[in-house]
Amino acid sequence: MGYSTFLLCDPVSAERAGWFFEILQEAASTVSGESKVNTTVFLTGDALFSLVDSRSRSSWNRIGDLPSVRIIADGDELRLQGLLHSVSSQARFVHITGGGEHGPFWECVVSTLKTHRPGMKRAAFLLCNSPYMSRVPVYMLRFFSRVQEAGLAAEMYTYLDGVHTLHNGQRPSEFENIGRGVSALANSGALSGRDTWFAACSRCATARGYYQMNPGTGFCEPSSCIQEIAIRPLKEILARFFQDHPIVSHFSGECVLEERAKDAPHLVVFITSPPYCSEWTFGGLSLAVAAAMDGMRTTVVFIEDGVFALHGTHDVPENDKIFNIQEMIAVTTDVECLRYAVHSPSLDERGIAVSDDFSPVRMVTNADLAGILFGKESGEDAPVVRMIFF
Repeated sequence: MGYSTFLLCDPVSAERAGWFFEILQEAASTVSGESKVNTTVFLTGDALFSLVDSRSRSSWNRIGDLPSVRIIADGDELRLQGLLHSVSSQARFVHITGGGEHGPFWECVVSTLKTHRPGMKRAAFLLCNSPYMSRVPVYMLRFFSRVQEAGLAAEMYTYLDGVHTLHNGQRPSEFENIGRGVSALANSGALSGRDTWFAACSRCATARGYYQMNPGTGFCEPSSCIQEIAIRPLKEILARFFQDHPIVSHFSGECVLEERAKDAPHLVVFITSPPYCSEWTFGGLSLAVAAAMDGMRTTVVFIEDGVFALHGTHDVPENDKIFNIQEMIAVTTDVECLRYAVHSPSLDERGIAVSDDFSPVRMVTNADLAGILFGKESGEDAPVVRMIFF
């Protein structure tokens, strides 16, 4: 028996809703009448629109019919987006927070994570989205507020554009002040005796101007940063991933096995974006490779538009200072703890094939994917499978 929990804040396409149903159906297959994996799916933010969108609604209806799956929607965000009536009338299988038997949304998230981890002492959020351009940092603050109310310590790992949370002097006129919220969390944690651990990836912070050379000392130092977040190498952040506390993100999941082994968690990184016009693909691969080189069992799954990374032959112009994604993959295929996989239904959907150079990359169906994510493959003995979408 296992327990899986998903937090979905970003849009859910019809394609994603479709394969998500198929892996949950596979995970819910029973043995002697008992479900192998019980799943709770939490939806907030833009993910809520998929419940009423005709392109994805049928997949959610099928997910809602699975007896081992519980879907919980953020009632406050439904009201904000004008979706409360539509969801409550058309998707009766969805549990809406903020009334009746269900408490506040983020309280439900924390209590569910805590239920699956007796003795849990802390919870973390991997923040990849910048303040104000995204509402995800607001969700992070709400999550941490409930984490602290539950008597747990809060840990924040900022990565990619999430490092903009570092900037001091934030003074938004119309939005919740994220910098001030982070400072308040750090202060309340210290007062309660449960100090926070807030860190920003040094590579991402340097690229964005928060870690600069001081001509007077000859050393790189934080610049224009709030003091509550320390700039640290990605290696130090990933060291926290070897522990089994929950780490949630803008689109993430985990599976906790009932009989928990002593091995480190298994990290599964989904690459869902095209390779070059944003930092998502490079950032996801960088995190995965770094984790594997530190000895963490890591699987990278190219899925949805992420499969374009393996199609054709990429030729980066000499004057373009970006990593060639295909070269990055090719030189890391022999990293001992790293496995690459490509989602064959995504290739079929787009009518493309994997380049001959990457023919050894494992092709996975939805059934194979379920086996990876829910610890059902032979020889898999990790106590926790972490899933992060890039």
